[in-house]
Amino acid sequence: MPDFNNEQPMYENRPIPVDEQAERYLLGGILRDPNVMETLATAIPSDDFFFFERHRLVWHAMTQLFRMASPIDVLTLSAELEKEGKIQKCGGREYIFDLMDAVASSANVEWNVQHLRSKYVLRQLIKASDDTIKKSLDASIAPEEVLQDAEKTIFAIADQQVRKSLLPIEKFVTPLLDRLTNRKEGITGIPTGLTELDELTNGLQDSDLIILAARPGVGKTSFALTIAANAAIDYNRKVAFFSLEMDGVQLAQRLLCSRARVDQSKLRSGKLNRDEMNQIIAKVAPINQSPLYVDDNADLGIMELMSKARELKRKDQLDMLIVDYLQLMKTGGEENRAVAIGAISRGLKILAKELHIPVIALAQLSRKVEEKGRDRPQLSDLRESGSIEQDADMVWFVERPYVRTHKDEDYNKAELIVAKHRNGSVKDIPLYFEPNITTFFNAINDGGAGGEGDEYQYDDGGDMGATGFGDFG
Repeated sequence: MPDFNNEQPMYENRPIPVDEQAERYLLGGILRDPNVMETLATAIPSDDFFFFERHRLVWHAMTQLFRMASPIDVLTLSAELEKEGKIQKCGGREYIFDLMDAVASSANVEWNVQHLRSKYVLRQLIKASDDTIKKSLDASIAPEEVLQDAEKTIFAIADQQVRKSLLPIEKFVTPLLDRLTNRKEGITGIPTGLTELDELTNGLQDSDLIILAARPGVGKTSFALTIAANAAIDYNRKVAFFSLEMDGVQLAQRLLCSRARVDQSKLRSGKLNRDEMNQIIAKVAPINQSPLYVDDNADLGIMELMSKARELKRKDQLDMLIVDYLQLMKTGGEENRAVAIGAISRGLKILAKELHIPVIALAQLSRKVEEKGRDRPQLSDLRESGSIEQDADMVWFVERPYVRTHKDEDYNKAELIVAKHRNGSVKDIPLYFEPNITTFFNAINDGGAGGEGDEYQYDDGGDMGATGFGDFG
């Protein structure tokens, strides 16, 4: 990286973005009016916000005094620098007096901060670019790794912002009302709209990687789309759905039929009666107005996904991300499939932590699930399971007995098996599945045990939407 720790503001014979006078004025303004430290302590991200070493040392000493609730003036600042053994590097006491004499008041402190921040950001970009160039020239580093590091660094620079903590009370009341309006009591994360699941998890939590697994045809995509629709349409949460298996039109068709309660086969064949058509039309506006984003690129790789997610987050358009499904994602060219899938699952976990969002990744179960005598999947049934299970905060299995038994009494039965829950307990959650509209609902099992002969129904409260909590659309 370029060496900015010197007094010569040049890089490759070109001037570095700095402003020595503005740095002097800012520090001098603090000495004129130490009360401005209340704002600057959070507005200045680090010591290297200042380019010149003497100014970094002065700022560091000021922040030490501020933390100790000590007065900040020429005498206390000089004493702190002497205690740290840095007074001579700052030019001695004379330079501290010069800083204060450089300005008449602290009137322009805010302008100086904004001005110096622009210089600081440009220097950070120069460092990031220089580091990327050096890594690009290193044959031992994979191109994907270079791209990933560069993008992460640039995202971090772009994401730096000052958050003012002293605001009018309305700035706090409005989002509070929004949360109260758009959440079920007790839910701290993203609501799924499925009662027992929300009670178990308190909503899907930030930074969690959730693996949703099942065999083909059981309902992975349907379950993920149910959660996505509930969160986006009913609770106005920003959801990105990356579909590598189905195209966007197919997903839209499923979503329309699910929310309108119209049989998909009728929509595909065009044999809709007037009432069904009106039901479809009535659900178009709520879906179109919801913050649900769909990417149906079947050639998606982990690097591209991370890039798109960061862009959405930067625009404040992302609360939750869903990937359908993990084993279809492009890898970085690793020869070993298990290593490749492991790299993807680690990337998704890193993304969840970096963006502070829940990430749901769908995964395929191995054929061992279909062996005779087995009635439920296990964590070891995850294909290329080692890394996936290790990286996941939660692992869910979707089960539908009808897929195995083909018995009429099992037609609508479904179950979500929470097999791993890093921050809570595991549980088997009964659900109701409606195949004609590929939607999962809260289940009411009048028989209590879900055994043969029990009446298995969904909770719709008389006039409910797809969640079982009410038709908010």
